[in-house]
Amino acid sequence: MPLQQKNNSDTSSIDIKLLLIGLLIISLWRASIVFGTDISLYIDEAQYWYWSQHLDFGYYSKPPVIALIIAATTALFGDNEAIIRLGSLLFYPLTSGIIYLIGRHLYASRVGLIAAFIFISMPAVSISSTIISTDVPFFFFWSLGLYAFIRALENNNWRWWILLGVAGGLGMQSKYTMGVFVFSAVLYLFLNSQWKTFLNIRLWLAGIIAALIWLPNLIWNAQHQFITFQHTSEISEGTAQIFHWDELLEFFVGQFGVFGLVSFLLLITLSLRVKLPHKKLLLSFTWTFLAIIFMQALSGRANANWAAPAYVAASIMLAAWIVQSHRTKWLAALLSLNLLFGVLIYYSQTIFNVVGIELTSKNDIYKRLRGWPEIGKQFSAIKKDYPDAVLLGTGGRTILAHLLYQARPLQVATWNPIGKIRHHFDLHNNLEDMKDKRFLFVLEGEISTEITSRFSTSRHVGTLETNIYDNYQLKYQVYFLKGFKGYK
Repeated sequence: MPLQQKNNSDTSSIDIKLLLIGLLIISLWRASIVFGTDISLYIDEAQYWYWSQHLDFGYYSKPPVIALIIAATTALFGDNEAIIRLGSLLFYPLTSGIIYLIGRHLYASRVGLIAAFIFISMPAVSISSTIISTDVPFFFFWSLGLYAFIRALENNNWRWWILLGVAGGLGMQSKYTMGVFVFSAVLYLFLNSQWKTFLNIRLWLAGIIAALIWLPNLIWNAQHQFITFQHTSEISEGTAQIFHWDELLEFFVGQFGVFGLVSFLLLITLSLRVKLPHKKLLLSFTWTFLAIIFMQALSGRANANWAAPAYVAASIMLAAWIVQSHRTKWLAALLSLNLLFGVLIYYSQTIFNVVGIELTSKNDIYKRLRGWPEIGKQFSAIKKDYPDAVLLGTGGRTILAHLLYQARPLQVATWNPIGKIRHHFDLHNNLEDMKDKRFLFVLEGEISTEITSRFSTSRHVGTLETNIYDNYQLKYQVYFLKGFKGYK
């Protein structure tokens, strides 16, 4: 049975109401998790918060939009963990709304409604909705760019091409994998034999707008030896082994956890067998992204969520098939399993308590987030005796990121005699320029004579320690240092 291409106004009105009610319920549910939990920030979240206190056109590992979002929410409502994560609760319903518009425009209002619910319930979004990450704005601008691209190809109106450029530029300012959008669009134009589009000056204008919006970050990178590109390359590079079939398999299996067990299975089946209007478009914006990350996994490393924006178009394709084939049972199974995943993640500790399973370091998915508030309090107590001391760290960013948030405000520096940029904290506050400062050096284990010999004074002033489980604890030593003599 073919899809109804034109929307009935009554049906559309009902669908919009259902969409708003559904998104409100899901958002309030997730807000209750975010505002009702005592879980501290992830290391990346703590670092993003630090960035938001030092706004710039770029950072060591990411473009600046994530810092701007956190700066906006914390400026309005304070800087506790829930407010830092507030952007996720706001952006994902907006992204779902754009997906609804795409589905309604390509097919029918009911397709848009179902697509929005498939997206908002997918496991990756369930997790990402309760933390703040670069995926939050990336999903939004990817979806907005796709909608603008579809409308621009349809009527060649200036406003859609301009919107496409804005979405593309802000997408690049959110996450560099927005560049995959270009490959997806080019593939679709080739598959659909729309050669003349490449001669359209408005298409190139969109590209210029995107480039101009991205330009400040590009200039920042040029001023910092293109450090963000180097970092992106380093985390993606493989080993001497040519093919990593185990990584490829792990990434493939991970997609069932990202999109959903039923959803990803249906996606594979629909991609190979089912005929749908606009299938070339949706496949181009689904499998181009997946194929690129599949190749990345085969070459060495790829996290399961790296291709998650592919599921924007995939959600619409699944919804179109469900409406066309009247497969409401598949929809019920899909949404039920996705929502069940959310329940298991959000209430894992409560479920363990109810069934009598003891929470341990092996089964606690939040163990790496525990203990940091206590560590922060202990450090703040020590710092009272050294109010002007600078927090000094070694090679890792874990303790620095957490203490900068938990014991705020702090000035930070790193022990970096080699001069290699390892994280954002190495970019600024060079120790060689701080010889008149006093420091509280925090590290695991004992301080080495190599370090103490470079200061006129050094003494142990405390231990930061908290036992989370019998076999898992946080423990750091704190040393007071002053009179830095230089590395050489």
